[in-house]
Amino acid sequence: MWLAAALAVIGGIAPVVFGGTSSRIDSALIPFWIGAAIFAACAFLPNQSRGVTAILYFVGGLAIVYGLLSMFSLPVRLAVLGTCPAPPARCTTGLPTPMTNGENTGLGVAAAFGILSIFLGFYGLVTVYRKSSVNAPSPPARQIPPVAPRPAPEPEPVAVAVATPAEAPAADEPEPELPAPEELPELPAHESASSTD
Repeated sequence: MWLAAALAVIGGIAPVVFGGTSSRIDSALIPFWIGAAIFAACAFLPNQSRGVTAILYFVGGLAIVYGLLSMFSLPVRLAVLGTCPAPPARCTTGLPTPMTNGENTGLGVAAAFGILSIFLGFYGLVTVYRKSSVNAPSPPARQIPPVAPRPAPEPEPVAVAVATPAEAPAADEPEPELPAPEELPELPAHESASSTD
């Protein structure tokens, strides 16, 4: 979280450093620094609950996204409204001038640091959630003494019937025959409706 706050501060300073104080994208400095302050609060208060840390991260991320959108609104505005011709020519229409090289560079650097700050803040939030889950209290230990196992019952003797030679069937006896199958009556021939027509 500290690293995410530092990157947000650098991202807020970048438009001023590259574009100068008269830059049209230096207004992103305030939302970036608000996001950096909120990320620093998340890092400074690590013992807060996970919900408080998540809400703080969400608000800080929204501040940085607002700063990014305010910067990217300038190129969109210039593309829709149009711009004056290059500086040697006179601007008679009153339209804004095109973006300078410093503004372009400041916009790119600030966007890169802002997005990187949001990702690192999310990584910090994940570590806060993992740390609190590791430090979770252990489940309660069993207080009741274990029950002694029952002794195994004695196996009961099983009586086995053995056929004696006198009870065995004689080999000379004929096998019983099955009764002859009954003959079924014949059914009448089927007449179709087409044959009667």
